[in-house]
Amino acid sequence: MCFRPASASASGPAECPECHKTIEAVDGIELKNCPFCGCDFTPYLNGSKPVPGAPAAPGAPKPPSAPGAPKAPGAPKPPSAPAAPKAPGAPKPPSA
Repeated sequence: MCFRPASASASGPAECPECHKTIEAVDGIELKNCPFCGCDFTPYLNGSKPVPGAPAAPGAPKPPSAPGAPKAPGAPKPPSAPAAPKAPGAPKPPSA
Protein backbone atom coordinates (compact mmCIF):
# COMPACT_ATOMS: atom_id res chain seq x y z
CA MET A 1 0.00 0.00 0.00
CA CYS A 2 1.38 3.39 -0.96
CA PHE A 3 1.02 6.36 1.35
CA ARG A 4 0.59 9.70 -0.33
CA PRO A 5 0.43 12.85 1.79
CA ALA A 6 -2.72 14.94 1.41
CA SER A 7 -0.68 18.01 0.61
CA ALA A 8 0.92 16.40 -2.44
CA SER A 9 -2.16 16.86 -4.59
CA ALA A 10 -2.52 20.53 -3.61
CA SER A 11 1.16 21.45 -3.72
CA GLY A 12 0.95 23.22 -7.07
CA PRO A 13 -1.06 23.59 -10.22
CA ALA A 14 -2.11 20.39 -11.98
CA GLU A 15 -1.94 22.26 -15.29
CA CYS A 16 0.35 25.07 -16.33
CA PRO A 17 -1.71 28.29 -16.51
CA GLU A 18 0.25 29.47 -19.55
CA CYS A 19 1.07 26.44 -21.74
CA HIS A 20 -1.83 24.29 -20.37
CA LYS A 21 0.27 21.11 -20.17
CA THR A 22 -0.48 18.63 -17.39
CA ILE A 23 2.08 18.67 -14.59
CA GLU A 24 2.36 15.67 -12.30
CA ALA A 25 3.49 16.14 -8.69
CA VAL A 26 6.49 13.94 -7.87
CA ASP A 27 6.90 12.90 -4.22
CA GLY A 28 5.08 16.02 -3.04
CA ILE A 29 7.75 18.38 -4.41
CA GLU A 30 6.29 21.81 -5.05
CA LEU A 31 7.38 23.17 -8.40
CA LYS A 32 8.20 26.86 -8.76
CA ASN A 33 8.43 26.83 -12.58
CA CYS A 34 6.76 24.90 -15.37
CA PRO A 35 9.08 22.17 -16.65
CA PHE A 36 7.79 22.74 -20.21
CA CYS A 37 7.61 26.50 -20.76
CA GLY A 38 9.42 27.84 -17.67
CA CYS A 39 6.40 29.83 -16.42
CA ASP A 40 6.88 31.13 -12.85
CA PHE A 41 4.12 29.70 -10.59
CA THR A 42 4.82 32.03 -7.63
CA PRO A 43 2.27 34.76 -8.58
CA TYR A 44 -0.38 32.09 -9.18
CA LEU A 45 0.32 30.25 -5.91
CA ASN A 46 0.25 33.35 -3.69
CA GLY A 47 -2.91 34.68 -5.36
CA SER A 48 -1.47 37.90 -6.82
CA LYS A 49 -2.23 36.69 -10.36
CA PRO A 50 -5.51 34.86 -11.16
CA VAL A 51 -5.29 31.52 -12.88
CA PRO A 52 -6.94 31.80 -16.34
CA GLY A 53 -10.05 29.65 -16.61
CA ALA A 54 -10.33 29.11 -12.85
CA PRO A 55 -13.73 29.78 -11.28
CA ALA A 56 -14.02 32.88 -9.13
CA ALA A 57 -14.01 32.54 -5.38
CA PRO A 58 -17.54 31.54 -4.28
CA GLY A 59 -17.66 33.87 -1.27
CA ALA A 60 -16.40 36.96 -3.05
CA PRO A 61 -19.29 39.22 -4.08
CA LYS A 62 -18.92 41.46 -7.08
CA PRO A 63 -18.41 45.15 -6.29
CA PRO A 64 -21.54 47.24 -6.79
CA SER A 65 -21.64 49.18 -10.00
CA ALA A 66 -21.67 52.95 -9.85
CA PRO A 67 -25.00 54.56 -10.67
CA GLY A 68 -25.14 56.48 -13.91
CA ALA A 69 -25.52 60.23 -14.04
CA PRO A 70 -29.14 61.39 -14.22
CA LYS A 71 -30.26 62.68 -17.59
CA ALA A 72 -31.09 66.35 -18.00
CA PRO A 73 -34.77 67.05 -18.55
CA GLY A 74 -35.65 67.74 -22.16
CA ALA A 75 -36.76 71.16 -23.36
CA PRO A 76 -40.56 71.61 -23.24
CA LYS A 77 -42.29 71.14 -26.57
CA PRO A 78 -44.24 74.11 -27.95
CA PRO A 79 -48.01 73.68 -27.91
CA SER A 80 -49.38 72.23 -31.11
CA ALA A 81 -51.52 74.35 -33.43
CA PRO A 82 -55.27 73.84 -33.06
CA ALA A 83 -56.82 71.60 -35.67
CA ALA A 84 -58.44 73.46 -38.57
CA PRO A 85 -62.21 72.94 -38.85
CA LYS A 86 -63.28 70.69 -41.69
CA ALA A 87 -64.86 72.32 -44.70
CA PRO A 88 -68.46 71.20 -45.29
CA GLY A 89 -68.81 68.59 -48.03
CA ALA A 90 -70.60 69.16 -51.34
CA PRO A 91 -74.40 68.86 -51.09
CA LYS A 92 -75.89 65.59 -52.30
CA PRO A 93 -78.43 65.66 -55.13
CA PRO A 94 -81.95 64.75 -54.12
CA SER A 95 -82.86 61.17 -54.91
CA ALA A 96 -85.75 60.54 -57.11
